Amino acid sequence: MKQQKKLVLHFDLNKTIILADSKYINQTKEECLQEILVGYAWGKLEQRDEKSPVLWKLLTNNFTPIRPSEDMISYKEYICQQFPLKTEGDPDDITEYNNSAIEQRKQLYFQFVKLGQPCMKLKPEYDRIVKLITLPKAVIEELKQQAEEFGFLNEEEVKQRNLTQLLSDKDMLNNLFSDNKYQLLPTFYKTIINLKKQKREFAIVFRPFGTDPKNILREFNKFCLGEHPCFSGRNNTPIVKFDGSKGTKNYIVLDKQCALVYRQQKQLVTGTLRRTDKQQLEDGYEKELEEEQVQIYNETQMLLKITESLKESCALCYVDDFNFYQAYPNEQNAKQLYVDQQDADTLHIFFDDGIQENENNLVQVTDCVTLENLSRKRCLNKYLVHVDILDVIKDPDYFIKQIEICERNRNEEIERIEKGIPEEQTEIPKKSDWELLEECSDADYLRKTILPLLMPALQLVDIERPKDPLEFIAMYCLKNKEMVKIPQPPEQQE
Repeated sequence: MKQQKKLVLHFDLNKTIILADSKYINQTKEECLQEILVGYAWGKLEQRDEKSPVLWKLLTNNFTPIRPSEDMISYKEYICQQFPLKTEGDPDDITEYNNSAIEQRKQLYFQFVKLGQPCMKLKPEYDRIVKLITLPKAVIEELKQQAEEFGFLNEEEVKQRNLTQLLSDKDMLNNLFSDNKYQLLPTFYKTIINLKKQKREFAIVFRPFGTDPKNILREFNKFCLGEHPCFSGRNNTPIVKFDGSKGTKNYIVLDKQCALVYRQQKQLVTGTLRRTDKQQLEDGYEKELEEEQVQIYNETQMLLKITESLKESCALCYVDDFNFYQAYPNEQNAKQLYVDQQDADTLHIFFDDGIQENENNLVQVTDCVTLENLSRKRCLNKYLVHVDILDVIKDPDYFIKQIEICERNRNEEIERIEKGIPEEQTEIPKKSDWELLEECSDADYLRKTILPLLMPALQLVDIERPKDPLEFIAMYCLKNKEMVKIPQPPEQQE
């Protein structure tokens, strides 16, 4: 049996494994969810007559990130059209105007499924999604009791403590779950548990883009200790440990497993999560250097240090330089992923909502031997995975499925390399429509097969308002069943 690869799984944070957006620190997790879903509700602009205003009308009965047809726009796009941002004029006036426009947009985002609002028909599905990000009732009650006993850690207290000190706090993460919603989404944890059950060798690398990840690591470390309220063995929850006890590997992330990337200085600082504004990093970390808490590596040492760290630790946190990327937004200044294309035993996979097929990527893949930048086409679904947060919320096996796809594609590439076939001459058989459909998530499968039939039926129901909508939809689907096009498996094709 062929030995399984070691997996090195790199995870972005915002809108990849957590909902909260660090840009809006006062925004609740449900408000973050609303801002996402408002872009997944599709409709068209309609006007009854010349004197009537142009209004947006919902034409879909479910949330989907995929535009159903070219002539549809999302409710979020419509809101942005109603409250556009200025780019020209006095800087102070622009700031004041744009802040007001953004606030008006948010007010509409946060009430889009309420009674009387354009998307109120999506309220049942919205409620189901909210339930998926809500903690179990027994856990909520336990956290409430813990809060009464130990109180809350405020953000300033968290900032003043290092990860080792936070490891022993007794507040049971109350401040992270004060809104009774998950911070790190359950699918992330279930992925780790699943890989452990499969006896896979794997490492986790948290890759935030300028976000202070201390609260994320604090929660993850509690999970590793078996003290996470949802994985503690209490209240009918499973007990899980990744702390090195009883023969398990230790995935706890302390300060020594953390590093900060400085793009302008082309240096890596390890042993801290505190970023300095000093141009000379030695000045910004003078005290920590004296106490040997941090180390600074130059560009030629960075790659070696990253490689060594992955051999020494099961989990790391590398904070990329968002400020530099924001000033110079191109792929060369984005997050770096180093891979060894000749290493058939290790597979790096980067999960990020900012990975796109045809746009400026937030991740640049580089061969660590040749230092060649690899094209995104070669890397997608092999080293890079575009994440849609809705799939992460709804499908507990989402990351496992994506890992399987990446491994399959990487194995095909290794086979080509072993046979000495140059890439431009590769004659790997093109995947059939059936195989492509097999690789889809459950949500994508339904979008590609059932939605083309169901959506026109739902639109007709909305227009004609039949007495029995279910019978109407059933008859429509029966008459138009040829619209469902499910390809046959290759062995059944003539």
